[in-house]
Amino acid sequence: MFAGTQFGRYEITSKIGEGGMGEVYSAHDTELDRNVAIKLLPTEFVSDEDRRMRFRQEARVVSSLNHPNIITIYEIGENEHGSFLATEFIEGITLRELLMRERLTLTRALKIIEQAANGLIAAHEAKVIHRDVKPENIMVRSDLIVKVLDFGLAKSRDVLGGLDGSASSKTVPGTVMGSARYMSPEQARGLEVDERTDIWSLGVVLWEMLVGAAPFDGETTADTIAAVIYKDPVPPRHLADSLPQEVQRILKKALQKEREARYQSVSELAEDVKILLLEIEHANSGGRKGHTTSSSDFNENPTMLHSAVSGELQANKTNLLTTGEHSFTREGRSGMGRLAAFAGVAVMLAAIAAAAVYYWYPTNVMLANAAFERPQISRVNTDGRVMMPAISPDGKYLAYVAGDSGSRSLVVRQVATDSTVTIVPPGDLELRHVSFSPDGDHVYYCVASRDNSVNTLYQLPTLGGTPKKLNEDVDSPVTFSPDGKSFAFVRHVVKSSEDAIIIANSQTLAETQLLSSGGTGYGFFAPRVSWSPMGDTILVAAGVRKSGFVVKTDVAEVNIAHKTITALNEREFFTLSNPIWFADGSGFVFTAREDVNTPAQIYRSSYPAITITPVTNDFNDYQELGLDADGSSLVTLKGNPTGSVWRYSPATRSNVQLTGESRHLDGMYGVRQLNDESLIMTRLDGKEGSIWITDRDGKNGRPVLSEKQGFAVYPLTTPDGRYIVYNMQKDKASRIWRVNADGSDPLLLSGEAEGNLDLSPQLANDGRTVIFQRRAGDDERFKLMKVSIDGGPVELFYQDEYSGVFMPTVSPDGKRIAFTSFDLRSFEKKLLIASIIEGRFGNIEEEIEYDRVNHYAWAPDSRSLTIATSRGGTQNLWRQPIGGGEAVSITDFKSGRIFCFSWASNGRDLLISRGTINNDLIIVRDLERLNARLAARAGAKMRRPAALRG
Repeated sequence: MFAGTQFGRYEITSKIGEGGMGEVYSAHDTELDRNVAIKLLPTEFVSDEDRRMRFRQEARVVSSLNHPNIITIYEIGENEHGSFLATEFIEGITLRELLMRERLTLTRALKIIEQAANGLIAAHEAKVIHRDVKPENIMVRSDLIVKVLDFGLAKSRDVLGGLDGSASSKTVPGTVMGSARYMSPEQARGLEVDERTDIWSLGVVLWEMLVGAAPFDGETTADTIAAVIYKDPVPPRHLADSLPQEVQRILKKALQKEREARYQSVSELAEDVKILLLEIEHANSGGRKGHTTSSSDFNENPTMLHSAVSGELQANKTNLLTTGEHSFTREGRSGMGRLAAFAGVAVMLAAIAAAAVYYWYPTNVMLANAAFERPQISRVNTDGRVMMPAISPDGKYLAYVAGDSGSRSLVVRQVATDSTVTIVPPGDLELRHVSFSPDGDHVYYCVASRDNSVNTLYQLPTLGGTPKKLNEDVDSPVTFSPDGKSFAFVRHVVKSSEDAIIIANSQTLAETQLLSSGGTGYGFFAPRVSWSPMGDTILVAAGVRKSGFVVKTDVAEVNIAHKTITALNEREFFTLSNPIWFADGSGFVFTAREDVNTPAQIYRSSYPAITITPVTNDFNDYQELGLDADGSSLVTLKGNPTGSVWRYSPATRSNVQLTGESRHLDGMYGVRQLNDESLIMTRLDGKEGSIWITDRDGKNGRPVLSEKQGFAVYPLTTPDGRYIVYNMQKDKASRIWRVNADGSDPLLLSGEAEGNLDLSPQLANDGRTVIFQRRAGDDERFKLMKVSIDGGPVELFYQDEYSGVFMPTVSPDGKRIAFTSFDLRSFEKKLLIASIIEGRFGNIEEEIEYDRVNHYAWAPDSRSLTIATSRGGTQNLWRQPIGGGEAVSITDFKSGRIFCFSWASNGRDLLISRGTINNDLIIVRDLERLNARLAARAGAKMRRPAALRG
């Protein structure tokens, strides 16, 4: 078609390209007065059913996606010219054209890949696989916004999962589809593909942007495919040393031949890219005060990769070495002035006095105010299955728990070389509370009892050996006194519902209780304490609860001699934990959440004058914290949970994914069948949780509740599908509610009395009675309550004199109830079965071993419990007969976690929320603090007057 051709309501302006799927023209929409792009399937291809099918599929796929990094479709139609798509017109060029015009810096390449990844995340959440990611299908607008386009080869996960029975929609096994240089090994071999094939292609694109050539190429297409399948990519020699280690790690993980070893989701890759960009940003902003380097300083510099790397990642080191500025506190400057006046008017004497004050003024106090002012953040290369990290006092080693529940191990890692040694081999142990001895020669850790009620402390040489059993009932990492003769920890005292700080002798292990939370004005101590360098106080995070919810937490200082506790912070935090002293006593660090809807960040404070400032300020949630002796390195965890809902058939052992893997964690807090056509499930959105209704296949999700700013979990449905019962946690209260299935007419069932913590609603088989657990006031014991589905008075259903009871579930026939019991005398957990007689609690009939139980539900026949447990390693579902008999496995998952599950209404299938909770192990380095400390000491000696030199 020529310029000026009228194409329905569109006027063609020019031809802008063509490919295997058709020709593309720029045009003007005369009705809506906007520029568009017209993609036309030529008339000669109209009789080609495969091309027509792929053209229609692209239209269907892209029209279902709505994301700023994916091209938008305006119209799908046909006319005398053939089938066409009208899409947004992108003012920009393809990435291929950009690469031909200029050489990209590291920062710009990463920002392009980050946006492309964001677009693919949206596609994958909609269960769409692109299958043809390459520079030609990525456009960069003039405002630097990136768009992913050309979904002509895209495939729905519905097809892959076998939900679509149409033969035309399926790829014939052995068929190779895609561009050879960018296709994954499984794609090149003609195998079925999933989201990980797009991850590979994205890795190839990133490689090409950074290196200047594709990692896999050959003289013929067959040669290229062979390279993709069999050869490992090797960067040119002159670039191998210039690629930052983190870039190499990202590329290596994205381009793993075996997809199980690759990134498992695009969101994981995108997170790594974001962390690297953040590190570069910190490097760019470091150096001379008063000068900030913009990221565009490098983006506008058309250099080769090695130049960009040296400019971006070395800037921080150079500036640290050249800066000569020193900062004084207000108290320091005024002190110097007073001393100079006292010395007289002689200039020399004043100079001597000033130098003396500078030398003797505690430099570490000044440094505390600037600690981690420009942190360098890097990720340690792990598989994400890590927790409870600690860093040795010299900063040379990390220790952490690795593996999944049921197969945990304790690993020590040398930071400089990344070499590791497993000092506690994988086993059916729950390991926690890891720490180092002051000399770094030993690692301390706890092993939980099988019901997770009691932790036992062990000591082990850092590089392996025979573990030594120490104290029992230890509920935090240990912290040592400056002389190493004693250590302290937190213990939760169940009988009194209090937390206590315990001091133990390092040799005899004899214990003394220093302070209990009872009578201090605080309701609890968080499980972490830190002994001060002076030896006279201990830091602890102390909090206040109301109605079972945390309302505030302080950094508190406990005076050992006087056994008193004092809050140090005036600024209030919602939650606060992990307070750790700098070894020089100049201040401390901690993690805190400002309110319920914000992620936990890392903070620092000076001491004794308290000034709190953030070390991190982003959208990540930082858990755990470790600090080396000189205060130059922090170790922390950044959680990266993902989850999705599956339908599993025990009879055929078949598993079909219903919702996309995402951070929404679909069904994590409940998934059930609403009726024959719909499901209900929980979905997280930021720090809020809501209940969603979807079609039976997990599509077309929509929220049930109009109310937000809360956490709605554990939804149930009445047998007639009329009501949804759920637990709403909002405004520091937890209540049981009922709502119509369409979200209308919410009704509070459990009452508004303050001090009650109501959780875990369950329906009796009559569909008219709601049973739930309640903790009243400061009573540690939960009891079971009941209320009518129509509201009314709340009545006691069951309580135990010495135990708390929780997680009730009623059998489908209404004759029994299963629940968990926690004995406050023996600290034992039990899974109990009791009878129900005429709607009342009867007698306890059976006890089932509480072995790594995560979740349980009655089987449809009421003759067994379905239990989620990691007793065999990976979490799986087991059938536990009532009345005796061996448990039998129902699922055989090899990885991942089971968050929640329920039986479908047909009594044959299970709805399962599964996923992973990968933790990124992060090191935050304060290179400026370390170098400034050395420079200050050296400079003070040089400036010290001869009169003061010994």
